[in-house]
Amino acid sequence: MHMSKLKSIPLNQFQLARLLDDEQMTMFKLMIDRNVYCTHCGDMCEEGVTVSETVLNSLNDIQVSGTCNTCEGSVSRIVEFGEDKAFYDKATEFRK
Repeated sequence: MHMSKLKSIPLNQFQLARLLDDEQMTMFKLMIDRNVYCTHCGDMCEEGVTVSETVLNSLNDIQVSGTCNTCEGSVSRIVEFGEDKAFYDKATEFRK
């Protein structure tokens, strides 16, 4: 499957858990809890993020959209797993 042909697909928590191994899930949660920049606050979301949507994007990265728990502004974060060939292949298989 060619990269440009991939469509973004929403993921629920069960699908996310199937896609990520334990180490990846730990890293993913840390990124969302501590490493999301809020343009409204002008800083990292100090109190974390309330996630409203998780998507496997066209590059097989995981994109999260939600709300900053500090100011309630909209935030988004892409966690780049697609560059890892093993994950990319697993995500491509998952799409089937």
